[in-house]
Amino acid sequence: MSGDELADRYARLRRAAAALLEVTAAAEVSVVHRRKLDRLAAALAESEAADTTTRELVDPTLHLLCSRDYQGGTPDGAPRPFAGEAQSIRDSLALDDATEEPPGEWPNVWDPTLTEVQAMVVGTLLRELAARLVATGDPGGRELAVVVGELADEVLEPTFVGAQR
Repeated sequence: MSGDELADRYARLRRAAAALLEVTAAAEVSVVHRRKLDRLAAALAESEAADTTTRELVDPTLHLLCSRDYQGGTPDGAPRPFAGEAQSIRDSLALDDATEEPPGEWPNVWDPTLTEVQAMVVGTLLRELAARLVATGDPGGRELAVVVGELADEVLEPTFVGAQR
């Protein structure tokens, strides 16, 4: 979805919200719903008064939805592309492997532990995420999907599911 398509969807959503407010203006509405409608009206008035420098729209087929990059100097943060996140995760994992203590240095009680069922659930969710990232069609999404798939394999390896491979 392009930025223009997303902007069009937001415009249609604003029009629908305005139509809802118009229809319910004369209707008898409970106090709870009236407060919600008042907040909706305030949000619409605020969005109409906003200046032209608005937050960049995020395309969910190209960017993460859960975080933004605030290191680039953009006040609201810049969208984080999948490829950048894949590289960041790879770098973090490589640094973690390089600084890992040799076996026997620390007691095993410091190792995070997942039960087999928890590991299978996490692994399944990671596989689903990888499939969805591939489905975006974005090369960065496919790159991130490879990282997520490798992590899923690592989580599943000590489980019954991993033993079946």
